[in-house]
Amino acid sequence: MIGVVILFGLSTSNGHCDMIGHEGFVNSLQVDNRGTVLVSASWDTSIRTWNISSHTPLQILDGHIMSINDIAISPNGLLLASASWDHSIYLWNLATGEKISELLHHKDAVYGVDFAPDGGSLASASWDYTVKLWNIETEEVFRTLRGHRANVMSVEYGPLGNTVLSASYDTTVRLWDTDSGTTLKVLRGHTHSVNAASYLGESGRAASASTDQTVRLWDLETGTELQRLTDHSNYVTSLAISNDPLLSISGDGDGYLVLWDLQNFTTKLKVKAHTSAIWAVAFSPDSQTAFTAGSDQIIREWDLSNGESISP
Repeated sequence: MIGVVILFGLSTSNGHCDMIGHEGFVNSLQVDNRGTVLVSASWDTSIRTWNISSHTPLQILDGHIMSINDIAISPNGLLLASASWDHSIYLWNLATGEKISELLHHKDAVYGVDFAPDGGSLASASWDYTVKLWNIETEEVFRTLRGHRANVMSVEYGPLGNTVLSASYDTTVRLWDTDSGTTLKVLRGHTHSVNAASYLGESGRAASASTDQTVRLWDLETGTELQRLTDHSNYVTSLAISNDPLLSISGDGDGYLVLWDLQNFTTKLKVKAHTSAIWAVAFSPDSQTAFTAGSDQIIREWDLSNGESISP
């Protein structure tokens, strides 16, 4: 551990610091491009939206019949996609909370979703071992990516929209060509399931988070591991890259939030954010704050300059 400050987070029960309302694990968090609305998804089968400045609830989106595992906001901020254990993906009008459509093609739980940079397509990751690419206008699958040998946990479009990254229980991360559907690289090195993988902007690098308690950095051109970050002491559940791709946050099974400096490969901050596992992390657009949520059903916002819980 190099140059790390470990802080213990503030917990309140009156809602002034915490965003409370879900009745199950909170699995995914997304912030809109303006940094004014936070969206959360939970095992309780609901999606909730929150006013970030006041930490107060705005809407509840109901429709799924099983746990919601992941959500994604379209680049134009108009659509929300949700991925569920019920094998479905829903598209929602984010402003009104109205369900627009239901995408059905996976044969098992859908665990990850992400919009392409142009908003015209959606990628989904499933426990049926596949990644599927959907045309938003036609609501049809136009490509199925096969190659993983176990549950696919996450998927993310590259900055140019011509590749996607997927992370799997099979201990690998795969880089795919979206035009041909072929595997460009298989990133090997993790010794347990990979729970998330993300591009580091347009740097040609990626990061991944694993149950093997590590965050790893990769060169996407060569497929080689560049660095192994080892400041977690439990499984790493979640990962987010800031708009400045030199910063990353990750959450773990012990309830710790870690802020990483990816230029110097050091830990900038380590916060005991929750009493139990964190399942979701997200940056604010300006990268000054982070949001965490997990098995305690609580959502918190953190000042990344000092590791303190933010109270409106």
